[in-house]
Amino acid sequence: MQKLFEMKGYLTKYYAKYSKIVDKTIQFVLALLTFTYINQNIGFSDIIANPIMTIVLSLICMLLPMSMIVVLATIVTIVQVVTVSVGMTIVFLILFVVLYAFYFRFASGKALILLLTPIAFMFQIPVVIPIAFGLVGTPICILPITAGTVIYYTIDYIKTNGSLFTSVGDMDLLTQIGTYVQAIFSNREMWCVIIASAVCLLLVYSVRRLSVDYAWEIAIIAGTLGNINVMAYGYIVMDIQLSYVSLIVGSLVGILIALLLKFLVFSVDYTRTEYLQFEDDEYYYYVKAVPKAAVAIPEKTVKRINERQKTGVIDAEQIVELEKMSKNNDDDSEIQRIIDEELRN
Repeated sequence: MQKLFEMKGYLTKYYAKYSKIVDKTIQFVLALLTFTYINQNIGFSDIIANPIMTIVLSLICMLLPMSMIVVLATIVTIVQVVTVSVGMTIVFLILFVVLYAFYFRFASGKALILLLTPIAFMFQIPVVIPIAFGLVGTPICILPITAGTVIYYTIDYIKTNGSLFTSVGDMDLLTQIGTYVQAIFSNREMWCVIIASAVCLLLVYSVRRLSVDYAWEIAIIAGTLGNINVMAYGYIVMDIQLSYVSLIVGSLVGILIALLLKFLVFSVDYTRTEYLQFEDDEYYYYVKAVPKAAVAIPEKTVKRINERQKTGVIDAEQIVELEKMSKNNDDDSEIQRIIDEELRN
């Protein structure tokens, strides 16, 4: 365990020194995953779906604020959809306007959550998002998670129902829009996931704020079990086919990622908990103090060992000559001292 804390210390020290480079690298990777996800699922335009274009857009996003990734991803999605259906493009525009109105009004600055949600679905671990942001966020995070979930299922609908665009192509525009809206918002699985994510986040947020030992670990388990129960119950009631294996495996992976996040942001030592009590003129205070778990990073000292210098060898005759010279120098010094005294007298 000590090695883990030392590694955490090194990572913290490294991030403090190179935080700008690390942040921009993460932003580039996030943008790359976002554009790759869009192009792999609805890559109708060969120009936009080109890997070189994906990398160029990711590099541009690296130089811009995080919220601009959301804007560019929206533009790329609309360009991809407009090549196959004008009606679906209008539905996308209306959907984005409504979602972003709530997002920018109540959850501005949560662009990271909005981008990570579809990516988590892509890796089949959507539960990690409500657990993670229940630990480090607030209930308002439900809004960007809901927006990201709706966007994911909308893109999935376009991907799996490409033939529908051809069959409704002869309908008038309003009929097409009505058909698409009904198909998207009648998706029972989407609503089940949204409800399960909201319940999971609220459970994690509520439990981790409790003044009990190991509150964060309990919150992670409670949120995961809550998500599994709501998903299973919803799938049974709504008669939706559910893969329990993928649900359980995804939940276990989500627990591991959440524990890693907890280790990085909230490492405490409950064995050294202290309880304090004091008062002032109006209140009594009962304080529980839990020290942070930390290990001092060992500092490495480097000793420089200089190369041994070569010395010359002096024989016996040279030593005798040096002694004579030293004796003569001493006699000269004595004579000079006597002369100086006579002159002073």
